[in-house]
Amino acid sequence: MFMNIFEFPLNERVRRLLRIEEIYQKFEHQLKNTHDYFEFGCFITLFEIVQLVSRSDVKIDFLQELERQEKKQIIFLDHQELKEGQLDPKEFISLIKMARKKLENIDVKPGFNFNNNLFLEEIKKRISSPGGLLNVDFPSFQNWITSKKRKSKLQDFKSWAQELMIFQDASSIILLILRNQCFKISAKAKEGKYQQKIDPLKTFDLIRLEFEEDLNIYPEISSNKYTINIFFNQLNEKAKKESSKLNLEFKLSVCWL
Repeated sequence: MFMNIFEFPLNERVRRLLRIEEIYQKFEHQLKNTHDYFEFGCFITLFEIVQLVSRSDVKIDFLQELERQEKKQIIFLDHQELKEGQLDPKEFISLIKMARKKLENIDVKPGFNFNNNLFLEEIKKRISSPGGLLNVDFPSFQNWITSKKRKSKLQDFKSWAQELMIFQDASSIILLILRNQCFKISAKAKEGKYQQKIDPLKTFDLIRLEFEEDLNIYPEISSNKYTINIFFNQLNEKAKKESSKLNLEFKLSVCWL
């Protein structure tokens, strides 16, 4: 059975992690695309990655979070019984150490410029202009598009993105830990509505919902330190929102770092 998974970040830190995860997934998917003009999507997403991870605080935040999680996992080694399906803290510690080492050895500065690659700088500038990338205005780009084989283009993209991919490793590990630390329950919405009380003395970071894919509905979630409120909606034929009246069974996970 295929499941729809919706995630709702409860703070800006986790929202940024989810954005980084999604944009890297998009980039990897575009690299596998065999259709014409796949290069245009790859360039756009590559520069979105640059904009997202080349802020000066991102590397520092990742290193601090990885260090904090490593200390927590070391404590768990002797004081935690593994639950079914839960990963061993030793595995997390090993992954964290590798990610920290890679991050410490790179230097991605604000306004990351691909080591002064003028070709990429020109593409980056033209993407944001009216009309975007157009061969008629950019003959060196047209030459790159027409003269290179797909395999060679993919090698170029992987080379340009190599340093930036380290942030994907770091975010993936932190999100893996986050999704592995949660309480999960089976819940039932009545006429499209559900409310769950939570412990106000604990800090939570992420809410996850899972339900059958073919239901064609989506949740809107709000939360405070006492309750989680979920309202299920659907889109009508004109793509307008309508409240769902389904009595819906789903899985609810509340996660923390």
